Parts: sequence; C-alpha cells; structure tokens
Amino acid sequence: MASVAILSPNGQPTTHGAGPATEMLVATVAGVARLERTGPGAPWPVAQRSLPDLHVSALVLDEASGRLFAGAHGEGGVWISDDGRGSNWRRVSSGIDRPNIYSLAARREGAALTLFAGAEPASLYRSDDLGESWQELAALRGVPGTDKWTFPPPPHIAHVKCITPHPTRPATIYACVEQGALLKTEDDGRSWVELDGYVQADDLTYHDTHRIEIHPQFPDVAYLTTGLGINRSDDGGRTWRALTRRGDRLGYPDFIALDPAAPDTVLMAGAAKPPQNWARDRTANPAVLKSTDGGRTWREPRTGLPTPIIGSIEAMAQHRWPGGTTLSFATGTGEVYASEDAGESWTRIADGLPAVSKAGHYRAFLPGAASRPGMAAFV
Repeated sequence: MASVAILSPNGQPTTHGAGPATEMLVATVAGVARLERTGPGAPWPVAQRSLPDLHVSALVLDEASGRLFAGAHGEGGVWISDDGRGSNWRRVSSGIDRPNIYSLAARREGAALTLFAGAEPASLYRSDDLGESWQELAALRGVPGTDKWTFPPPPHIAHVKCITPHPTRPATIYACVEQGALLKTEDDGRSWVELDGYVQADDLTYHDTHRIEIHPQFPDVAYLTTGLGINRSDDGGRTWRALTRRGDRLGYPDFIALDPAAPDTVLMAGAAKPPQNWARDRTANPAVLKSTDGGRTWREPRTGLPTPIIGSIEAMAQHRWPGGTTLSFATGTGEVYASEDAGESWTRIADGLPAVSKAGHYRAFLPGAASRPGMAAFV
C-alpha cells in the first residue's frame, strides 16, 4: 500500500508510513476525496471521489489489515473500503441502532483490532471483527447526569464527538460527549466515570468537551479542548488546569497535535469565537497555535496562510514516518493546508473540495448564511 494520510473531523489523528504520504483521503460533506501526488513537493490533484451521497464525519485506516473505515452523519452508518483507498465500499452497520456516526477510533493490540464508533444520540459501539459487526457499550449511557446532556441546535441531542484509546493502557478509553461529559473507562467499557476537574465556575455551556489527547511518551499527561479553551492534566485526567480561556486568540479550540519527540510541543487548532458567530462575522478566523513549553505560552505561526482564513478548521491530522512528519488541516470551505516543519509554515495543497465539516458547521460559510433564520443556533 502507498503511504497514505487521512484527514477527517472526528477520526484517526495520526497515520504512519515508510515515507512521506503520496495519497491523502479527506472526509467531506459529499463523500471521500482521494488526493494523490507523485512525490514530495509535487501537487495534490484529486484522483478519486467516492461515497458522494454521504456526509462523512470520520475516517480510520488500519495499516495492518489495509482496511479503510468511514462513519457518516445522518443515517449513514459505518462503511468499509477493503482496498484501503476508497475505490470500493460496503456498509457494515450490523448492531448499530443509532447510525448517525460522529466519531471513529481504533485500538490495535498485536493481531487484534478493536474499532469504536461514537453516535448521536450519545452512544458508543465497538467491533472486534474488523467492523463486520458491532455491539453497544451501553454502560456509557448509564453514568449519572445523562439527563443534562444536550446540544445547542434543535433537537438538542448530544453525541459522542471524540473517542481516545489510551496509548499504553489498552483497557483505558476516554470519550467526549458534546455537550455533557468527559468520560473514562479503565475496564474496557464495562463501566465509566465522569472526569469533571476541567469545569470552570463561569462555565457558559454544560461540560462542552471537544477532544482529548494523551501524550504517547508521558501517558499521564493529557490535553483537553472544550468550548471554553484548552486544559492540561498531569495525572491522567483527575485534575486539570486551564491553559487558555474564552476571549483568547482561540476562544473555541478543537484539535490537538502532540509530538512524541518533543514532549513540550503542543499544537492546537480552532476558531476565534464559537460557531454562532461565524455567519455574522463571515469568517471563523481560525488558527493553529503552537506551544513549546507544555502550553504555558502560545504563538501563531502564519507563513503561507491567508489573513483571515474564512472557513473553520474542521479536521487536523499528522502523518509520521521515520525522520519526518506532515501536519495537515482542512476547512469548512474546502481547503487543505499542510506543514512539514511542525506548523511553522504552511502550503495550500487543495481547494475547491466539498466542505470538510463536523455536522452543520459548514453552513455558516454558504452564500447568504448571515441572513438565514436560525443560523445563530446552527452549531
């Protein structure tokens, strides 16, 4: 298989290869776009589009089996491409009775692969047979406080936005419910507890968790993005300290990228303000911020980026190989940017794609969005 990178709103954050990627699979509101290049520095034309009738929310590529998995919004369910490139697809949603899929994650232990799918209404499923069948981890819906889980736009139904298996403790999994909870299991999903040490006294939204990443070299160090900022824990999520807050440059952060070789380097991406402002402002004014001191201070490298970027950053991922890393992000207006120097400079490698978007975020950037009734609550 060629060296393949993937980019999706709530899918696999990191892929690996023998060298720089020559293919990139991008999840969009109109299926999966496969970009190809002949080698480093070459352009990235669109080589193939697939699943054009589906709003794809998440992609996972299992390098060992060569299978590509896609989750789709609406009633889209889960799909498999057996060739790992999106040339053919088949739906594999047996056992999933809530097929509005927001997130996918994978955990490999030797020869065994476990897949996880997060859905709306907020629920979590797992597959132990390469996605052919699924079982719900129903205990996730049994934690105290589920009656408070909600989501701003009608019909106000929460979803599992992010699933993060622990990098060194296979039975430990984190799940972000938007909006409602940061949940953790240490027994492979049989029971769950809520971690709420990040909640601030002036919380403007109820436990609005976006994403959690665990440092691969320091497994007690975790970063969590919420609707109010980014937080850091040094004890596996029991306690947290806020690193940024609403009103800072990124008042609505989402994505996190960690560098295994540089323990204090953290990159986060998101928007300046929450989504209800984007249509009115005609921009999400997003950015990728970088810290080299574990999140104490941040700066905004902008070489190669427009000012402002219009569409929100809706996906960010890394492709790693021996001796190098490509960091990429995609927007709600269909552009893809890539960096090979840890976010110091960027190159636009694609534009004119269908929007990349978690749920309805892309609608803020459609013509006439500012005057459309109800846009203030579209998030």
